[in-house]
Amino acid sequence: AQAAAPPPTATNPPTAVIASATPLPPSPTVAPSATPVPPTPTPDPQPLVGIQVGHWKIEDHPDEQARLRRFSGAYYGGYDEWEINIVIAELLRDRLEAAGVRVELLPATVPIGYRADAFISIHADGVDQSIAGIRRGWKVATPFRSSLAGEQLAAAISETYPSATGLPYDPRGISYDMRAYYAFAHYRYRHAIDPGTPAVLVECGFMTNPIDRELLFNQPDLIAAGIAEGVLNYLAARDPADAAATEPRGRPMQRPLGADIPLLADAAANARVLRTLDPNDRLVPMAESQGWLLVFTHGGDWDLGWVRVDQVEPTDDPLVPPET
Repeated sequence: AQAAAPPPTATNPPTAVIASATPLPPSPTVAPSATPVPPTPTPDPQPLVGIQVGHWKIEDHPDEQARLRRFSGAYYGGYDEWEINIVIAELLRDRLEAAGVRVELLPATVPIGYRADAFISIHADGVDQSIAGIRRGWKVATPFRSSLAGEQLAAAISETYPSATGLPYDPRGISYDMRAYYAFAHYRYRHAIDPGTPAVLVECGFMTNPIDRELLFNQPDLIAAGIAEGVLNYLAARDPADAAATEPRGRPMQRPLGADIPLLADAAANARVLRTLDPNDRLVPMAESQGWLLVFTHGGDWDLGWVRVDQVEPTDDPLVPPET
């Protein structure tokens, strides 16, 4: 394949014109009362958005994520994925900051228990050259056990991204790997976002597809614009005081009801057995479908598989990451 042109340097988009606020008239003097009334707390008027540059500085992953140091992502024509991701992330940052949003640009390593009003992980896809001409499109994923706010963030971006970029949605859709992304996996790692942070992972297009690549390499501002508009729409519509909206949803930790309970590769009785479980195992539920639970085994090898709902029961054991 012919080498692609170098990714463009991120440049600042035109700064939005923001009207200055008209000073309020002075408040009338109020006689002091016997019992002072504390002021009502107000939400931060300047929300914080964390933008993660996928695969950037992977060599700095902590020991608990040492295996991730070798995953550099997609590749095409001499360029690693992070070189595309950082251009898009910087343009996205500039657009959000111009609209009055505080932004933190993050590398592959996420601060322990990272909290923000929204977390956006930027990525680009890639496939083998044998199917590169036909595999294209974008997609956005929320974590397993996502909050309502996280789903609303994904929906807002899904409305604005295709109209801004003209890209089709990847017909294969999101994968379990996207939803179990390490930065989302607070139940597995210490270096992950706080479960109350609304989050999405955006695969912006395929570096390996010539049509998608034209946009990724030569018009990244369109990609940044599509994401930024969705994020701003989400921030404008949310209620910062609604704590319930940011609570992760899903069943609590589960335990097998007996010995030799099969953990299956698919939600079907005749599916391949990945391993057998016993009452000492703890299971983190991720999704539910027609009487089946998709679960991670808590600790150890973190196997992901399906178990029947009637073969497990809730336990009060907390969802805690390993110490190292």
